[in-house]
Amino acid sequence: MNETYENPNSLGTLLRELRSDTMTLLRQEVALAKAELSQKTSRIARDAVQIAVGGLVAYAGLIVLLFGLGSLLTVGLTRAGLSVATSMWLAPSLIGVVVITIGWAMLGKAKKALSSHDLVPEETIQSLRENKQWAETKLKHSHEPEPAL
Repeated sequence: MNETYENPNSLGTLLRELRSDTMTLLRQEVALAKAELSQKTSRIARDAVQIAVGGLVAYAGLIVLLFGLGSLLTVGLTRAGLSVATSMWLAPSLIGVVVITIGWAMLGKAKKALSSHDLVPEETIQSLRENKQWAETKLKHSHEPEPAL
């Protein structure tokens, strides 16, 4: 009979259990962080695609509209007394300035919306704090003397 019996409350056993539990927790935390980052990344990608598609559709419509407005403004400036030559370059220039201003404002708004997404895995950080507290408590209890029976 060469069996070695180890007290389940011995320091060696408790430290092995702590190591095993800690490794399990770390694996779970890594999985949680991956899932959380994946979820946040997909939201950001979806928002970026919506911005791009919306921008392309608006751009196509804007080009058609701008041609019409340029022609309309050219006629208006000519009737107001400007020469046809001056009206033909001034009308598109004025419209261009207005469009650039609107576009700049839209880009600023989209940039602000995109930058509001936070990639910090908050749930994982909170869980790590809790795990640290758990490990500290487990270590503290492993150093306490065994109760006398």
